[in-house]
Amino acid sequence: MLHILILILKIIGIIIAVILGILLLLIAIFLFVPVHYEVQGRCDGDLDSLKGKVQVIWLLQLVRADILYKNGKMKWRLRFAWIKRGNTGAGKKQKKVQTLQKQAEKAEISGIEEEEKTEISEIEEEEKSNHEKSITETDKIEKNEPEKFTEKSEENLATSQTIRQKSAHAPESEKWKTEKGIPEKEKSVDSEKNGSFYQRILSWIQKIKCTFGKLCDKIKALSGKKEKLEEFLRDEVHKGAYHKCKKELFRLMKHLKPQKADVRIIYGFDDPYHTGQALAVFGVLYPFVGGCISVTPDFEHQVLKGSAYLKGKIYLWHFVQSGWKLIWNRNVRQTYRDIRNFKIK
Repeated sequence: MLHILILILKIIGIIIAVILGILLLLIAIFLFVPVHYEVQGRCDGDLDSLKGKVQVIWLLQLVRADILYKNGKMKWRLRFAWIKRGNTGAGKKQKKVQTLQKQAEKAEISGIEEEEKTEISEIEEEEKSNHEKSITETDKIEKNEPEKFTEKSEENLATSQTIRQKSAHAPESEKWKTEKGIPEKEKSVDSEKNGSFYQRILSWIQKIKCTFGKLCDKIKALSGKKEKLEEFLRDEVHKGAYHKCKKELFRLMKHLKPQKADVRIIYGFDDPYHTGQALAVFGVLYPFVGGCISVTPDFEHQVLKGSAYLKGKIYLWHFVQSGWKLIWNRNVRQTYRDIRNFKIK
């Protein structure tokens, strides 16, 4: 009996050890297997000539992502093991559908043309028979009923005279309406449309005024509570948390630095001020990338030329390490609590 219990416990222990080993292996793969990335781009002076390609691979291409931008269109493809997703095959399917639709339309048009020919021939025969009948009927009418035509003509003249008399006695506004043939309902509809359009414009203007007023009130409230914010930022604990986050961020950016990089850009905007701002951003990124970037600003013309190539690795372990250090820092934890409970009275 004891041997059986010991054997069962051994089996349970082996199963637990195997499960723990699998979990540790998955965690190690997730943290220490790098994510390889490769970025390529080129521009010859216009946005239409912009081309780019991004490729991300993880775990021996078990997980892969490809993004391609060319001629103003973007194509993407994702693969996870045997599962594939993307819009690369959509163009071929659309072409096949278009060709099939064209073939069906041609077949329909050919069938419709034959049917129309037969219908036209039948209509022509009917028109000939009707024309002959109308000729015979008109001959009978001219012979037997000349008096009816004269009576109808006299009635038409009398009605036209009465209409003229009424229009002479009517006011000018009614004459204009009868002459032009414009009903009053259409005028009322047009006036309602114009009124609703103006009302919409006025409502939009009022909404813009309200939002602008709210923004002004918020800015005034913050300017009045400036002292409270300054006290919060001058605290030694909060300063220590800021320096710790800054240190970890710079360390993380060093680990994310690409192994191979060759970037050459010539750029320029309409406004030289924006060109200078972009140059300042490149200056901040220069220490992390090194001499791999060559940026030449053009303050006189609007230009965008150059090429870019980046290749490197990203280890998720670096993100976990930085997060672990920030969590166990007392200043960072206290600052996080103060930010959550911070209220300006």
